[in-house]
Amino acid sequence: MRITPLFGRKKKKPLPEMTRGEALACKPVKNLDIEETRADHNRIVLAYPLRMKPIFADVAKKYGLWKGGRPPMKRLELDDMGSLVWDMIDGETSVKKIAASFAKKYNVLPREAEVATAAFLKDLGKRGLIAFSMNS
Repeated sequence: MRITPLFGRKKKKPLPEMTRGEALACKPVKNLDIEETRADHNRIVLAYPLRMKPIFADVAKKYGLWKGGRPPMKRLELDDMGSLVWDMIDGETSVKKIAASFAKKYNVLPREAEVATAAFLKDLGKRGLIAFSMNS
């Protein structure tokens, strides 16, 4: 007999695996809630709301820890390479095309550019700054 706990974490279902080609064909899309400003030397600073677990967010709201009812904002300053990639995110350009432009601009091997670009975009996705469209 299998006993399931009443409380505790539910196991997340794993996402289906993507092939390399499918991943490179994805088109990143910017989150419209992100505040984007240009800093010195054309670098980009992104401001986005801090994500909290709902219970902590409720406590923060209840005790007035959020100014104006809005969650606190985090900031992320992109370097030149990150700014190049960010500027190419338009919902139409695939990860493969972004990586190819990156490889050409910084004179790196295409495979290296793909790995670096994919890792950067994955990090932006985890922060909620972008999503991916899989439409062809």
